[in-house]
Amino acid sequence: MKKIGNREFFTELGELIDPVHTAVLVIDQQNDFCHPKGYYAEALKLDVSMTREMTGSINQLTAAARASGVTVFFSQFVIGKGFTTDSPMWLAMHANAGLKALDQERFYTIEDTWGAELYEDMVVEPTDHVFRKYRASCFKDTVLEFLLKQRGIRTLIIAGQVTEGCVESTIRAARDADYYTVLAKDVIGSTSRERHDRVMAGWLGRTPCPTVAEIIATWNAAG
Repeated sequence: MKKIGNREFFTELGELIDPVHTAVLVIDQQNDFCHPKGYYAEALKLDVSMTREMTGSINQLTAAARASGVTVFFSQFVIGKGFTTDSPMWLAMHANAGLKALDQERFYTIEDTWGAELYEDMVVEPTDHVFRKYRASCFKDTVLEFLLKQRGIRTLIIAGQVTEGCVESTIRAARDADYYTVLAKDVIGSTSRERHDRVMAGWLGRTPCPTVAEIIATWNAAG
């Protein structure tokens, strides 16, 4: 804890991720984004190995969170059937990803499809909160902030994908909403190592970026 004038703020990792005011947010670990048979890998020929392989470590983080009394949130990026949730700008983006018709069935994370479900290797418990989002940020027109305020959350530990897209959008939105952000750096990933490294380099000196092991050790040390 440090103080400027009569104002105090957290600086140490133990203070920042105190279970009393911390939640874990796992962003968009979904079949279409992570699975070898998902849309990213099969249709777009993207390398999903990074986002797929970090799943085990995410499960370790969320298990430790639950054991410490930390609430776990999972976001799902969902597109309405018939692309009804797309604005013209998002239609343009999706056209660049292979959209050719509004009745197209094969695309990523269409609502109520296998691809939109959380990645099949993710461990999700009944106490976790899974919520849908229709834009990059987890804060845009979702239930997330209501649930965070309801629980007195001040810090978000962020994991998931993709680094340069929904993850960074959510980091910025969280900070603009006055939440401390802690990036679990070894469970944030992308389909591009170059873009991932570039974005993470920009955050390393601006917000705490511990590993999953360091987060769990901090919780264990606090009892």
